[in-house]
Amino acid sequence: MKLRTIVLLLLMMCVAVIASAQNGPNPMIFQPNENIYGLSYGDWTAAWWQYLMQYTNDINPYFDTTGSLCNEGQGGPVFYLVGSPTGATLTTRYCTVPAGKALLIPLINGECSTIEPGGFHIDNASQGHTCAEAWVDGLGTIRMTIDGYKVKDLTSYRFQSPFYYFNVPPDNNFTGTVGPTEAWSVSDGYWVMVKPLKPGVHVIHVYANMVGGLQAGAIQNFAYVLTIQH
Repeated sequence: MKLRTIVLLLLMMCVAVIASAQNGPNPMIFQPNENIYGLSYGDWTAAWWQYLMQYTNDINPYFDTTGSLCNEGQGGPVFYLVGSPTGATLTTRYCTVPAGKALLIPLINGECSTIEPGGFHIDNASQGHTCAEAWVDGLGTIRMTIDGYKVKDLTSYRFQSPFYYFNVPPDNNFTGTVGPTEAWSVSDGYWVMVKPLKPGVHVIHVYANMVGGLQAGAIQNFAYVLTIQH
């Protein structure tokens, strides 16, 4: 083999190694420290909560068990998927997603705010960070698959939001109170941002549970059958 050919092969191997390192263990997922459309993971999780908190119970995608509401209020480069209140019982939703959208998916999370009672109540940002962290400590099992591919190293995808503002209608079960409609909050939890998928049908499944801490016994078990448009 000529020296030039050997050098070219070595260069190609180096490029492949560098590309693999840049993509991380999950090439379909944005890495934890990536800038995603101008925002960090933590920023996007705050935007997700603001999206979810705005809806009354009857049109809130969180309480939808079929996927009929998954296009409610969606816009921008990121499409928000949500967990399920059904615990150990699998919830499967069927959704159609526009092409070119990243998918923000909560694996298991929690939040504290200035509007909520009891152990979820905070008065400032410092209390919020401590409170939200306490609700998410105690992780047991966490797993996620995309079209059968097992997403790796999910414990690296824990993020805490900044202190963010939201406006909530009275008929919204997340706050546990009718109270004022404006509040501030901090969230903590495990999330992944999936890069835009190819057109066609894709299946995503998430399972996570808490075995300790303030949320001991909490379970998330949901699946999405997504039709990505051409």
